Amino acid sequence: MDEPITFRLNGSFTEGQIPLHEDWQIEVDDQFQHGTGLILDGQGLSPDSQPFFMITAVLALLSIGYFISRVSSHFASKQARQGQQQNGDAFEEFEKGRGVIAQNGGISPFLWKVARVLGCGSLAGLSVPSFLRALTNEGTPFEQSTAEFLLLSNAWSLVLSFLSILTPSWHWTSRHTTIILFSELVVYGYRDVWPLATFTKQPLDAAEGWVLWAKIGALFLTALLVPICIPSVYRPVDPKHPAEKPHPEQTASVLSFNTYSYLSPTITLGNKLPHLMPDDMLPIADYDRAENLAKASLSTVDPAKLRKGRHIGLSLLRLFAFDYFVGVIAMTAHAIGQFAAPLAINRLLVLLESGQTAKTVVRPWFWILWLFFVPGLGSMGFQYYVMTMNHVAVRTESILTQLVFNYSLRVRVVSEGSEKDKDNKDTSSFIGKLNNLVTSDLSSIMQANHFVLLFWYLPLQLICSSVFLYLILGWSAFVGLGLMVALLPVPGYMTNMLQGVQAEKMKKTDIRTQTLTESIGVLRTIKLFGWEKKIQEKVDKRREEELELVWKWKLLLLLILLASHLIPTFTMVVTYAVATLIMKIELTASVIFSSMIVFGNLRDELGRANMILGSIVRGRVSLDRFNTFFKETDLLDSDELTESSSTLVQSPPAEDDGLYLRNASFTWSPDANGESTPSSSFKLTVLGELRFMEGKINLIVGPTGSGKTSLLMALLGEMHFTPSEPDSSFNLPRAGGVAFAVQESWVQNETIRENILFHSPYDEERYKKVLYQCGLEPDLELFEAGDATEVGERGLTLSGGQKARLTLARAIYSNAQIILLDDVLAALDVHTAKWVVNKCLKGDLVNGRTILLVTHNIALARPVTDYIVTVSSAGVVTGHGQDLSEAIQAEPTLQAEYEKDELAIAEDDSLIDDLAEKEKKASGKLIVAEEVQQGNISWKALKILFKGLGGHHVVLFFTLWIGGQALENLMTSFNLWFLGYWSSQYETHHRQDVAVVKYLGIYIGLTFIFLAINVSKDIWFTLGGQRASKTIHKLLTETILGATLRWLDETPMSRVITRLTQDIQSLDSTLVMFLDGVVSLTFVVFISLISAVLFVPIFALPGVLIAGFGIFIGSRYLKAQLSVKRELSNAKSPMLSHFSAAIAGLVSIRAYGAQDIFKIESRRRIDYYTRISRLNYDLNRWIGIRIDSLGAIFTASLAAYLTYASTASAANVGFSLNRAVEFTVTILNVVRVFNVFQVEANSMERIAAYLEIEQEQKPTESGKPPASWPTSGDIRVENLTARYSKAGPAVLHELSFNIRAGERIGVVGRTGSGKSTLTLALLRGIITEGTVYFDGLATNKINLDALRSNITIIPQSPELLSGTLRYNLDPFDEYDDATLNAALKSSGLYASQGDSEEGRLNLDSTIASGGTNVSAGQRQIIALARAIVRSTKLLILDEATSAIDHETDEIIQNTLRRELGSDVTVLTIAHRLQTIMDADRIMVLDTGNIVDFASPKELLAKEKGFFKALVDESGDKDRFYEVAEKKGNSSTA
Repeated sequence: MDEPITFRLNGSFTEGQIPLHEDWQIEVDDQFQHGTGLILDGQGLSPDSQPFFMITAVLALLSIGYFISRVSSHFASKQARQGQQQNGDAFEEFEKGRGVIAQNGGISPFLWKVARVLGCGSLAGLSVPSFLRALTNEGTPFEQSTAEFLLLSNAWSLVLSFLSILTPSWHWTSRHTTIILFSELVVYGYRDVWPLATFTKQPLDAAEGWVLWAKIGALFLTALLVPICIPSVYRPVDPKHPAEKPHPEQTASVLSFNTYSYLSPTITLGNKLPHLMPDDMLPIADYDRAENLAKASLSTVDPAKLRKGRHIGLSLLRLFAFDYFVGVIAMTAHAIGQFAAPLAINRLLVLLESGQTAKTVVRPWFWILWLFFVPGLGSMGFQYYVMTMNHVAVRTESILTQLVFNYSLRVRVVSEGSEKDKDNKDTSSFIGKLNNLVTSDLSSIMQANHFVLLFWYLPLQLICSSVFLYLILGWSAFVGLGLMVALLPVPGYMTNMLQGVQAEKMKKTDIRTQTLTESIGVLRTIKLFGWEKKIQEKVDKRREEELELVWKWKLLLLLILLASHLIPTFTMVVTYAVATLIMKIELTASVIFSSMIVFGNLRDELGRANMILGSIVRGRVSLDRFNTFFKETDLLDSDELTESSSTLVQSPPAEDDGLYLRNASFTWSPDANGESTPSSSFKLTVLGELRFMEGKINLIVGPTGSGKTSLLMALLGEMHFTPSEPDSSFNLPRAGGVAFAVQESWVQNETIRENILFHSPYDEERYKKVLYQCGLEPDLELFEAGDATEVGERGLTLSGGQKARLTLARAIYSNAQIILLDDVLAALDVHTAKWVVNKCLKGDLVNGRTILLVTHNIALARPVTDYIVTVSSAGVVTGHGQDLSEAIQAEPTLQAEYEKDELAIAEDDSLIDDLAEKEKKASGKLIVAEEVQQGNISWKALKILFKGLGGHHVVLFFTLWIGGQALENLMTSFNLWFLGYWSSQYETHHRQDVAVVKYLGIYIGLTFIFLAINVSKDIWFTLGGQRASKTIHKLLTETILGATLRWLDETPMSRVITRLTQDIQSLDSTLVMFLDGVVSLTFVVFISLISAVLFVPIFALPGVLIAGFGIFIGSRYLKAQLSVKRELSNAKSPMLSHFSAAIAGLVSIRAYGAQDIFKIESRRRIDYYTRISRLNYDLNRWIGIRIDSLGAIFTASLAAYLTYASTASAANVGFSLNRAVEFTVTILNVVRVFNVFQVEANSMERIAAYLEIEQEQKPTESGKPPASWPTSGDIRVENLTARYSKAGPAVLHELSFNIRAGERIGVVGRTGSGKSTLTLALLRGIITEGTVYFDGLATNKINLDALRSNITIIPQSPELLSGTLRYNLDPFDEYDDATLNAALKSSGLYASQGDSEEGRLNLDSTIASGGTNVSAGQRQIIALARAIVRSTKLLILDEATSAIDHETDEIIQNTLRRELGSDVTVLTIAHRLQTIMDADRIMVLDTGNIVDFASPKELLAKEKGFFKALVDESGDKDRFYEVAEKKGNSSTA
C-alpha cells in the first residue's frame, strides 16, 4: 500500500514516449499525495483527466437513451398524431407542408446545419486513426476504451446532426449534439491548449501532431461556431395566431442576439433617412403584445387578490421571477468580468517587477488575451442583464397600464365627492391620480427594477473584492472592509430619510399636477375672466412647495453619493495604512494598481447601489400608490371583486326581466350621513314598485337638482343600492342592449361619423335617417369635410347643441333596445327640440324601443309620452302613468314650467340657434399633429436650459462648474500617480528606508482636497438645477396661460399636461443629472487617455483612433436613437389621450357595454408604444457591446506593448494600464450618458417648442387703464372685423354700433351669423380689426387682463373647479362670506333648492372637478352668482339659459333685472324670445353683418323686418307685441 504510484504507472509509457522532465516521478508522487492531480506524458492520462472523457461518453449514452425513448414515443402515438394532423391548427399544417430548407428556418440555418454535419463527419474521421492505433495494442487498455468512446461519441454526434436536418421539429437533437461536442472541446482545451499558456506544462496529446489541431479546429467549428451562429427558428407564442413578420430578435442567432447585430439594419436605415418613422422600425414581438401579456399575467396580477390585500409589488416579482433569475446569472458573469482587469494587471506587473518570472507560471500573452476576452464576456453578461430588465420594465408598463385602465372602467366616477376624499384634503382628484399613476408613478416603477444589482451583485462584489484584496494585502484588507461594513448603515439611514422626502414630494407633485390639470381643463374660462396672473401665482406657489422638497431630496441624494464615495476611499486609506505601518507590506506597483481598480470598482458600485436604492425607494412609494388605488378606490356595486377570483359580484337575481325599481334607495356613497357634500348626502328613494313601460317613451320630470339624472344612474348601477324592504330590487335588462345619451355630452376625439357609429357596423340608410331625424344635416353642411370633420378634444369644434344631438344620434343609431336620454333637449333651441321630438322620437327608429327621457320641457315631450315619472325635490320617485295633471299636482313647481313650455313651443323661434362659429377646415382635421424634432438636440433648447442653470450669471456659473469638473479629474489622476510614485520607492530603497507616514499623510491630504472640490462643484451645480427647474416651469406655465384661444382649440390638453408633468419631472431630476454626467465623464475620458499614454507617447495615436472610432459608432447610434426616442415621446400621448377620454366617458361606455372595445383600442395603443419602447432600450445594448469591445482592444494592445516593447517602470506601467482601464470603461459611459442626455433633452425641446407658441398680447405699463375705469358699461364699436386665424376668412364684417351704459341688448341670428364670434371679439379672444371702445377707452390699447377682468361672460356650459362652492365663487379669497351668500341668494340658488335641508348647496359644499356632482342648471346658477360677485360693468350671457327649467330661468331673469346696477350693460344670446323681448334693443346678425339694431318696438314696426317676421310666426305674438310696446313706452318716458 505504501508503494509510490509511479511504480504502478511506470508501464504506461509506450515506446518513444518521454516524460516532460526527468523528475516526473517525484512530481507525480508529490502531487498525488497532496491531491492536486497527475501530469503524465503526451498521451498518458491523469486520474483528473479520466472523468473529462467519461463525461463525453456518458452524455453520448444519455443522448442515445433519449433518442430511443423519443422514437418509441413516436411510434406508440402515431395514430393519435395522425388524428391531430387532420384536426391540427393552420400553423402546424403550414409547417409540415414546407420543404426541408423552409422547415429548417430558411437557407441560412440550413447551411449552418450542413456545416455542422461536415464538421462532425471530419471529426469522426479524425477519430479513426487513434481508434485503430489503440486496437493494435499501441496503447493502454484505458486509452483503447477512451478512443472507442470518442469515436462512438463523434459518430453519434454525426447521426444527431443529420437528424437535426431531417427532423427539425426534434429540437433536442441540436442541443444534444452541442453538449457532447462542447464537452469534448473542453477536455481538449484543458489537456492541450491550456499548457501552452504556462511556463511549466506542454500539451498532453502532442504526439498526435496535426491531427490533434485538426480535431480541435473541427470541434471549434461544430461545438462553438455553429451553435452561436445558426439563426433561431421563429416559434410563435400562440401557434394559431403567428406574427406576420416576427421580430428579428426571435430569429437571431446566439451571437447576433448577444451582440445585438440584428439591430444593425435599423441603425443603418436610421442614418440614411432624415428621421426614422415608426413604420421603418422593428415589429413588436408577439410575447410583448398587450393581449398576450394580459393573459400571461392574469393569474398572478389578479385585481381581486390586490383588492383583498396582496401587494402589487409581490405579484410583479412572482410574475417575472424567472427573468430576475436570469438577471442573477448574467450579473454573476459580469462580476467575473469585473475582476479580469485587476487580476491581469497584478500578474503582468509581478512579471515586470525586477524580472520576477518565478512568481507566476502563466505566460504574459495569456493575461493580455484575458484582458481582451474576459471583460468582453462580462460586458455581454451586463448587457444581457440590462436587456432582460428593460424587457421586464416594458412588460410591466404594459401590464400595469392595462390593469389601471381595466380597473378604472369599474370605478364609481362621482366617488371623488364622497366623505372619504373630503377627509383627505391633500389628495388630488381621481383624474389627477390616474394621470400620475400612468405617467410619473409608472416611470418610477420602471426605474426601480434593478434590485438584482443591489441585493445580489453588490454582495457578490464585496465578497470577491474581499478575497482578492486578502490575497494581495493580507488581513489588512479585512480591517478596511470591516470599516466599510460599519459605515454602510450611514447611507442606509439617509436613504430612509430620502424615502420619506420622496413620499412628501410626490404628494406636492400631485397637488401641483392637479392644480395644473384643472387649470388647463378650464383654461378658456381662465382666459375669458382675465385670471391668468392669479392662476400663475397659485401655480407658482404650488411649485415653490414642491421645489422645497425637491431641494431636500437632491441634498440627501448628494450626501448619499458623497458617503458612497467617502466610504471606499477611507477603506482604501485605512487598508494601506495598516498594511504598511503594521504588517510592513511593501506597496509595490502590482499591489497598488490592482487593488486601486478593485477599490475603484467598489466605490462605483456603492455609488450606483445608492442611486439604485433611491430608484427603488421611489418605485416602492409608487407601488404603494398603485396598491392604494387598487385597494381603496370605490367600485360600482356590480363590479366589486370577490376574494377568490376576479369575477364580478353579481347583484341579486331579478324576479323578472322587466325594467323596474321596487322599494329601493340609492346613494352616491355607501354610508350617506347627510353631510354637506351634495353628491354624498343625496338619497334617491323609490317607494313601492315603479315599472316603466317597455317599448314606449317614459318621461322623467322634476325640479332642477331633484335627482332625475340620478334615477338613470341608479338604473345603470352607478349608485349604491340600499334595500329598504325584503323584496327590494331593481332591474335594467341588458340583453337587448342599452344606449345612453348623457346630459354633459361626451364625444370622442374622432370624426362625426365615427362618434355616431360608435363601433357599430355602418348602415348607410340607417345612418342617413339618423342624421335627418336628429337635425344634423344642416350642421354637416357648415363643415366642408361634412361628417369626416374631427370634433376635437372634448368636442371643441361643436356647439353645445350640436354635441347634444351627436350624442342623441349615437344612441338612436345603436341597436340597443333600451335608450336612456338625459335632458338631451336642454341644449337645443325650441325649433330644433321640436324637430327632434317630431322627427326622431316619433320616428320609425324608436318604434318598439324603451326610452327613458329626462327633460324640463314637459309640454314639448307630452305628445310622445306614454308614461310619466316625477322626482321630487327630496329625491322621491313616483310613477303617474299617462296622467300629466296628476304629475303636475304631485310636484307643483312643474305647473309654471309646463305653462311656459307651451308658450315657448308656440313661439317656435327657428331664428335663434346655438352654433358657435368655427373656422371651416376642408380636411376635417382640427388637432394639429405633434411635431417631431429631427437630428441632434437643438441649440435653442440647450440655450434655454443653460440660461435656466446660470440665471443672470451664466458665464460665472459655467466657468466655476466646468473648472471644478476639470480640477476634480486632474486630482484623481494625480492621486493615482502619487501612489505609483510611492510604490516605486520600494524598487530603489529598502522597506525600512521608505517614509511610509510621510507618503500616507500626503496621500490623505490630496484625498481631502479632491473631496472638497467634488462637494463644492456638486452643490454649485445643484443650486443651478433648482434655479432652472423654477424658471423654466414658470416660463412654460406663463406661455401656456398666455396662449391664444385658437391654439387651445388645436392642441389636445393631454399634450399640454404632458409638458407640465412628465417633461418637467425630467427637468427636475434626470435631465440635469445626465448633463452633469456628460461633462464629468468627458473630462474623465480625455484626462484618462492623456494619462494612459503619458509614459508611452507612441500609443497616443492608437488611443485617438480608438476614441475616434468609438465616436463614429456612437454618432451612428445616436442618429437612430434620437428618432426612436422622439417617436417614443409622441407615442405616449395617444395612449394617455385615449385613457383620459375613456375616463371622461365612463358612464356612457359602461351604459353601452363598450368596455371590451375600449380595452382593445387601449391595447392597440399600448402595443404601438411598447414596440417603440423596446427598440429604444435595445439600441442602448447595441452601442454598449461595441464600445466595450473597442475599450478591451485598446487595453489589451496597450498591455501587450507595455509588456513586450516598453522599458517603462512597473509603477508607470501600472499607472498607464489603470488609466487605460478607466478610459475603456468611461468611453462607453460617455456615449451612453450622452445618449440618455440627448434623449432626456427631448423633454427640453418639447418645452422649448411650447415657449414659442402663438401668444396673446402681454401686459404693459402703458396698457394699464385708470384705477377708476370703467365707470360705466358704455360700448362703442367702429368697423369691427373678426377672424379666427390670420389666414382664415372674416367672420364679422366691419360692424359699427353703440351701446349705452346700462342697456340690455339681445343678440339673435341664424346659425353661423356671428353671435358667439361677437362675444369673443369684444373680449379680444380672436383676431380683430377696427376699434372697440369700452367706457371711452379703446380696448386694443388696454391690457387683456384688465379688459377681461372687467367683463363677465356666462358661457353655455359653465366650467367649475374642484373644491368648495366658496372657491368657485371666489377662487382668490377676495370677498367675505356675506357677499358670497348674498350672491347665491340673488342668483336664485337657494330658491331653486326648495325647503329641504338634505343635499342643499352652501359655501362649504364640495364641487367635483368639472362640476359633475351638481346639475347643469345648478352649474349655470353658480356661474351667474360668480358674475354677481365680480360686479363688472359688462355682462355677456352666451346661451346661458338653455339647460335649466323655466322656474330657474325666471329666477335668473329677475336677478338680472333686479340685482345688476343701472350702469351695467347686458348682452344676451338666448334661445327664447321672451328672454329678450323686454331688452332695450335687439341686434339681428346675419352672415357677420348687422341686419337690424333697434328697440323691439321699432323692429316690430318694420313691415318686412327680419325680427318682425320671427315674432309674427310665434304663437304668443300678442303678448310679445304688448311687452315690446310697454318697454318702448317706458323708454320714451
